[in-house]
Amino acid sequence: MVNPFEKRATEYLLQDEAFLAVVTPEPLSTFFKKPAKEGKLYDRLAMVIGTPGSGKTTLARLFKFSTLQVLLRNRGFETYKTLIDALTSCDAIRDGKPSVIGCRISLESEYREFWEFPYPDSLKSSLTVALLQARAVLAWLRDAQAAGISLENIEIVARPDADAALEAIGGENGIGLQRRAREMETAIYEISAALVPPDIDEVEQNAAAAAYRPLDVIDAFRVTDGSGDLQLTPLVVFDDAHFLHPSQLAALQRWLARRELRVARWILTRLDALAPADVLIEGQNAFDESEPGLKRAREITTIWMQSSEGRSSQRRAFRKMAKDMAGRYLSQMDVFNRRGLNTLGDLLSTHVDDLPPSKAGKLAKKVDAIQRRNSITAERREALEREVSEYLAKTGEPANDLRLSMLAILLERYANRTPQRGLFEEATDVEPSRPVTASAAIADGAKIHLLHQFDRPYYYGIDALCDASSENAEQFLHLAARLVAQSETQLIRSKAPTLTSQVQHNLLRDRADEMIREWDFPLHHLVKRLSQGIADQCIEKSLEGNASLNGGANAFGIPQEEFDQIPKLQPDLAKVLQFGVAYNAFVLIPNHGAKNKLWCLVELSGVVLIKSGLTLKRGGFLERRVEDLTRLLGEAK
Repeated sequence: MVNPFEKRATEYLLQDEAFLAVVTPEPLSTFFKKPAKEGKLYDRLAMVIGTPGSGKTTLARLFKFSTLQVLLRNRGFETYKTLIDALTSCDAIRDGKPSVIGCRISLESEYREFWEFPYPDSLKSSLTVALLQARAVLAWLRDAQAAGISLENIEIVARPDADAALEAIGGENGIGLQRRAREMETAIYEISAALVPPDIDEVEQNAAAAAYRPLDVIDAFRVTDGSGDLQLTPLVVFDDAHFLHPSQLAALQRWLARRELRVARWILTRLDALAPADVLIEGQNAFDESEPGLKRAREITTIWMQSSEGRSSQRRAFRKMAKDMAGRYLSQMDVFNRRGLNTLGDLLSTHVDDLPPSKAGKLAKKVDAIQRRNSITAERREALEREVSEYLAKTGEPANDLRLSMLAILLERYANRTPQRGLFEEATDVEPSRPVTASAAIADGAKIHLLHQFDRPYYYGIDALCDASSENAEQFLHLAARLVAQSETQLIRSKAPTLTSQVQHNLLRDRADEMIREWDFPLHHLVKRLSQGIADQCIEKSLEGNASLNGGANAFGIPQEEFDQIPKLQPDLAKVLQFGVAYNAFVLIPNHGAKNKLWCLVELSGVVLIKSGLTLKRGGFLERRVEDLTRLLGEAK
């Protein structure tokens, strides 16, 4: 079988059973459970916004009626129980039965062509909306048929006092609904597919201009199967909305938000479809509220697939999701499944070999030189060595090279915390102004130093792989694919499947470099230059002898009040930052409190950190101004 990590496997799995076997329930619990419990997921427009590969399309497929039926038919399998629980918590399943009938309409096809027609915006918008509604009805009916429900056993529950509108959409029964929806789809498609757009008078006399508003009429679907009647909430998911013209997308949003619809409706889009201010400024509205009576908090539920809030809990949740997803993907590969290898973490060794004698000797000489240069007594060195040894004994990392590198940092810190001595003064032991202690932060700084000075592996183990993915499922799969392929090769060659830390480190750094070179999104050359400029300065800071930022820096911190002015005063910079965030080059952390100030951190994404050799630990940043960002961009021109 083709390595499922190499591509977004869920998009190529046509059978629901195969699809459900590889889907992890964690994103449902993380992003959809809360708005469902608050009653804000199905009764208003929901905007689901995320980077490419964050799982938006996969989640939409889970809400199809046929998918839910397959899932519930196989409820006895342990694999599906957690997914059923997650969908139940999202109110897609009630009392062990489906409660929604969802359909997904991708907006990446011909819909934008309507906005190129020489018609008034109102007509273009009405044609788009009518076609979307016709295709939504057809998709709902098709999904019910896929679940074994005949058209005769499908009815809609119409809104009261909608007799005329009900007649216009084909009546209550599935047969009439399908017939009328096909007529509308054909009439509108003939207009969009014409080589020369018809005259506006011809369009207004066409059947496409007839009144057709099924989303205004339908309250629910009632289907009859072997177990009796089911009343289902219709859900239409408009995916890939970033392909629409901005004015077209705004019109669609307004229409879906302002109507008193009982139909659940979601719009799935990427960050680059928004205005720069919507992406860069926390709390900024991603929707035009200029029309009277339109209130975002009341009309729209916004679900951000990446958020600056609760980052520690997000990282933990993503680790859990990624590990579960990796296990499901491994089970699809016979070479691993036959051997019962379905936990990716078990294939990734966390043991690091000591440096070879030549490099270890250089490191020991470096430590001795630091001691001599700073006139540190042998007694003080012995005390610091004990400090390091006691820490490593607790953590179970007794590597000699790590011990020496940590000692070097502590010696530098001790020197910085004691009075400067004269050139000919005799070395005396002096107490530092602040205690010098070994910690996990010091160990991380020592590992970064060893990475750059002696190429000691740093990126290894399942947790490092997850953290390097920046909470993005597709990025995780791209990185994991290289490791899985190497493990598979070793198995085929009758070798142990476990990858050493050095092999993992090398493969991940090579793959990260490839992924950055493959960037082809808008302004990618400027995003690449800006990220590299930030990385270079972070490396310089991270390699200071005393590791002043522990593991080092991986972000620029811009004063929040300055950063908020970027969309208005620096529109070119705002665009670069927007595309960097939208395509996983940067992560923005607004309102980060440090040194009695609020900062917006422009944090490098995981693949940039791996390529550059920077820490995966969060929080370390360099204090900079907006002009520092523009200077880096200016150097690119």
